[in-house]
Amino acid sequence: MKIQKYMTELPHTIGHDITVTKARNMMKDHACHHLPVLDGGHLVGVISNRDLALVENVRGGGETPVEEIMTDEPVIVDPDTDVNEAIKMMMEKRIGSLIIRAKEGKHWGIFTYTDALKVLS
Repeated sequence: MKIQKYMTELPHTIGHDITVTKARNMMKDHACHHLPVLDGGHLVGVISNRDLALVENVRGGGETPVEEIMTDEPVIVDPDTDVNEAIKMMMEKRIGSLIIRAKEGKHWGIFTYTDALKVLS
């Protein structure tokens, strides 16, 4: 089973200079827990709700740009990666999402632990 079958194509994204508060609101609005971070249309990282929670309760933390707390080297896999191997990779690396590389006319995407649970159920 290829991961592209289970990924979210063209996920919601956020700019690198957007604040933590705005990122949290966007996650609530779109019912998601991970947002790829872009700078000039290029992927530069990924932010999770867990990342946001780490700084939200610090005085002034809500005004922190996401680029200061994002994972700046997200794990990127090919769309033909076996979904079971992808889940194993996420468990081993203790990460909540993988970025799926665009390939052969296909859109890029994101595969999260929520998607993994759907596969396993």
